[in-house]
Amino acid sequence: MRIEQIEENAYILHGKIKELSDYHDLKTLLEKRKQAGETEVLFKIPQAKEINFFILGYLLKLARKDGFRFHLLVTSPYLYDHLYCLGLHTFFEVQNDGVEFYL
Repeated sequence: MRIEQIEENAYILHGKIKELSDYHDLKTLLEKRKQAGETEVLFKIPQAKEINFFILGYLLKLARKDGFRFHLLVTSPYLYDHLYCLGLHTFFEVQNDGVEFYL
């Protein structure tokens, strides 16, 4: 995974999001934001079809315990459905950003 910052609180997560190093990269990024008092983050996820459970658990912890607000723009219909089936849409704002959504 490669993280690209596009705005102050907006990032694009390129590639697959399933390695332990991806977890550490996101954790480092979010810890810096937490220390700065910035708790609203937008992630655009154009390619990933799944997200590592370590990462989902960490995002959930930040949302529930630390008051983070996550906005996830998901392109993959599989990932979008998966997040809804797990009930994560109650803790994160999940939006379908796939092409079929606009057709």
